[in-house]
Amino acid sequence: MLRLYIHNDAEEDLERLWAFEPQAAAKIGVLLEELEGNSSLLDRLTQQDFGAYGLEDFHVTKWQEQQRKGRNLWRVKIWDLEKMGIRYRIVYAFIARQQDYSVLGIVPREFNYDASHELTRRIIAAYENL
Repeated sequence: MLRLYIHNDAEEDLERLWAFEPQAAAKIGVLLEELEGNSSLLDRLTQQDFGAYGLEDFHVTKWQEQQRKGRNLWRVKIWDLEKMGIRYRIVYAFIARQQDYSVLGIVPREFNYDASHELTRRIIAAYENL
């Protein structure tokens, strides 16, 4: 059975977001709650380009660089936030052997996923400790 966990780092990201972008925090929180209770929707989190072009509520993409390094990391954007000009991504891992999704970070869209970036290092460290 698929399960969703929120890493402490991601919880802290969401708490910080409540302070200066409450609309984003609310939408992200609602999506996470919806995902937790819906295994069919959770299954979509490993379908590359699910929800592209606004056809669904969110859009799933692989974190290509990390996938090439053997890390099963993904990201989601929420179309409603995009339409409001509020740009954040949910970064998560899928651990296939356990059927677990772990949300590892909530990052601003301008985050460039560079290997040397502090957020990347934090997310990779969390991933390695799963």
